[in-house]
Amino acid sequence: MQTPTRLQTLLLKGIQNLAHDTWIKTSHSVAAGHATPPPEVVEHIAMNHRSLTELEDLASLVGCPHSWLNYARKAGERGEPWSPERPFQSPDKAPRLALIAALGEKIHSLQDTAGVLAAHTLRQHTLDSDEQANFGAVMGVRWQRLGAVAHELGLTDRERDQVWSRHGSRHWANVVAQECSRHSDEELSNRFNAVAHANFSMEATPLMVMLQSGTSLEHITTQMPHSAEKMVELVDVALDAIPREPEAARLNEAVAAATPSEHAATEPPHNESAWGGTEPEVIARVADYGTDP
Repeated sequence: MQTPTRLQTLLLKGIQNLAHDTWIKTSHSVAAGHATPPPEVVEHIAMNHRSLTELEDLASLVGCPHSWLNYARKAGERGEPWSPERPFQSPDKAPRLALIAALGEKIHSLQDTAGVLAAHTLRQHTLDSDEQANFGAVMGVRWQRLGAVAHELGLTDRERDQVWSRHGSRHWANVVAQECSRHSDEELSNRFNAVAHANFSMEATPLMVMLQSGTSLEHITTQMPHSAEKMVELVDVALDAIPREPEAARLNEAVAAATPSEHAATEPPHNESAWGGTEPEVIARVADYGTDP
């Protein structure tokens, strides 16, 4: 029978209390005779919803069963505040392979974020200092969150290699650099702005919960092979080795890549396994990073 860890308990508490706070704000608005909640209440409820979604996403990553998440949210929506006496038990336990795969998707997204900053800086040369600072802060928080998840799951060296590899290659920075080099300037700018203008407080809320559980920066760095800054640097090195192409050439290549090839059915698929012997046709431009922090 599965019972919550300290971190899972704190996340469930946060989810239920956020849902309960939304119930309170809505109830007070109705009691005050408002046909619809005032704008400031609407904004407060929207922030609660975004934070609750972030906490639920994080709780899923660390193995909280859906039944726990559903109960905590629904109880708060019914007007019930968190009670430490309420026991959470479940006969079901999230398969470890599924948790590792979900973490791998998040790590790959973080790698892509590093690639966006490296490639956009290379194209634009100078960036708005405030935007660049917020981009770095948001990426740093996401890096810490994923390191905390990896610590909670207790990744082995093999699993760490698995979540960091791309398309069967441990040279993830080269794969990310190749992908980013195909993006148009406009696409890179849009992706950069999405992170640079993200709400930092919203991004940091789940991390605060994780730190309250006893997760330390040392725990996090032990699980992350590279710092956020080093990730950007590694992609930058890989990008530097790729021949520069004009914007028109990149657009043509992108169109060609999106057009199905008449020979596609006969092309052998790449080995997607992190442990397979087939590497994508990308020349290694940065060292094999291994698993040591």
